[in-house]
Amino acid sequence: MSKRVRIARLSIFLIAGAILTYFLLSVSGSMEQTLSNIYKALKKADTVWLLLSLVLFSFTQLIRAWRWQVLSWNHKIHLGKSLPLTAIHVGLGHLLPMRLSDVALVGLFKRYAYLPAGNGAATVMLAKIMDVIAMGFVVACSFAAGLSGSVVYVAASASVLGVLSLFFLPSILSLFTRPIKAITGEGRITNGWKEMIKATKINRKRRPAVSLAMGLSIAGWTVKLFMFYAFLRAVGVDDLPMWQIFTASAVTDLTMALPVHGLLSLGTVEAGWVAGFALTGVTGTLPGGLSVVEAGFSVHMLWLFMAVLLMLGGTAVLLLSGRKGNI
Repeated sequence: MSKRVRIARLSIFLIAGAILTYFLLSVSGSMEQTLSNIYKALKKADTVWLLLSLVLFSFTQLIRAWRWQVLSWNHKIHLGKSLPLTAIHVGLGHLLPMRLSDVALVGLFKRYAYLPAGNGAATVMLAKIMDVIAMGFVVACSFAAGLSGSVVYVAASASVLGVLSLFFLPSILSLFTRPIKAITGEGRITNGWKEMIKATKINRKRRPAVSLAMGLSIAGWTVKLFMFYAFLRAVGVDDLPMWQIFTASAVTDLTMALPVHGLLSLGTVEAGWVAGFALTGVTGTLPGGLSVVEAGFSVHMLWLFMAVLLMLGGTAVLLLSGRKGNI
């Protein structure tokens, strides 16, 4: 992809995010009133629920850091490196558009944990597939609490497709080896691609680690969905069934995982939030007085603030520890 194409694609998503933000803020009437309600919700946010949200958010990052360790195979990343790198990755995911944070993470793995670029890319790809499996599994399971209809089948299908992708990923990637070699020659890019294919293979020796990583993915997603519940309680939204919150939160987080959002993820995250609640039949005003849009922006601002806060902490740890492989 040429530089001009990348710039054009980035511009499209930035403009789309701005348009979505404007549309969502003005769709319920006065933009001034909507912004005022969001400001009031943030100003009056419950401290106890905010602290609980931060604890749950930190716990999800700890789980993700452990998963990076597991998926790095023989290039073990020490938890003292994996945890701050995870905090930085999550923070950048909130700030940067189009999942550029994933590219940055591969570079951070190489620089601070001495994980080869091919292995780092494979680790990120496997983790993304496991996130899709976990998300589909958690949302599909919520049918027992009230969710029904096509969304259950879509979520279950996403899990099945994710499992298949997990095992057939090396074969799929291998199809592109020859074209890449023809374009770039037998050099660093081709060698890195082959290295990535090798790192995505799930053999008998790696199956226990894959099972552990999958369990961590499901645990991390479950904790994150409870984090969204705590965020909603913090801004005064209560009496919503957990299955509705889980479904809406899963769709919201999915927009963060896909390369479709702009700067600060504004607009796209809130659109996912509104769509997620609409799937559960919730529109308009939520218990507590905030509209779905106002609650979405309020939760997003709190989530963004905490992500940046933990990212700054992770950056400080890395700067203090230097470029050692372990700390």
